[in-house]
Amino acid sequence: MSRFDYVKYDQTAEDLQRIAKGYTRALEGIILGLGQGRAQSLALTKLEEVYMWIGKAIRDEQIKRNGSAELQEERNNG
Repeated sequence: MSRFDYVKYDQTAEDLQRIAKGYTRALEGIILGLGQGRAQSLALTKLEEVYMWIGKAIRDEQIKRNGSAELQEERNNG
């Protein structure tokens, strides 16, 4: 298994992802309400990065917890 493989989340990982998505959406709403400009743009970019890294951490924790994870073959692009 490669660190670049997409894996199917188990229920625990799905629950964590759902919680993370809720928090990031809430923060997105706050950021969007602050007005346009460089600060807003950077904040949204950083929020996207946070969400991406949370997903990676959830993936890695699932693999650590289970010893492996089922791959999402439909997302494999070679």
